[in-house]
Amino acid sequence: MKKESDGRRVARVEREVQQTIAQFLISGFRSPLPGLVTVARVQMPADLRMAKVYISVLGEASSLDETVDLLQERAFEIQNYIGKELKMRYCPKLQFFADSNTEQILKVERILADLETERKGRGASDASDDSNEEE
Repeated sequence: MKKESDGRRVARVEREVQQTIAQFLISGFRSPLPGLVTVARVQMPADLRMAKVYISVLGEASSLDETVDLLQERAFEIQNYIGKELKMRYCPKLQFFADSNTEQILKVERILADLETERKGRGASDASDDSNEEE
């Protein structure tokens, strides 16, 4: 039973840390960030002392690595904000990573949209071919 409750606790803290970091990036981060920065997910071990923060940037692909580096440089400032906002015994040490999942999802969605457009275009041309055959 304890293991199950620990898992829920870790998941809850991960969500809270994710939301707190996102709020900090919106309102407290003084440097301009390239593109739209999203905190995709946060992963933490059971002791909650470390947090792997996965971010994605909508915009230029090259800006993702720059953003990760910038956030890692400012991790202490973000950790202080988390410590003030969330009443935790230990403030997690943050490590930032690029999240490629978001970009991959967007690529798949674009491909599917292109295929749908192509299918609809082919369906319209097939219908016009059928009407020409009837005449």
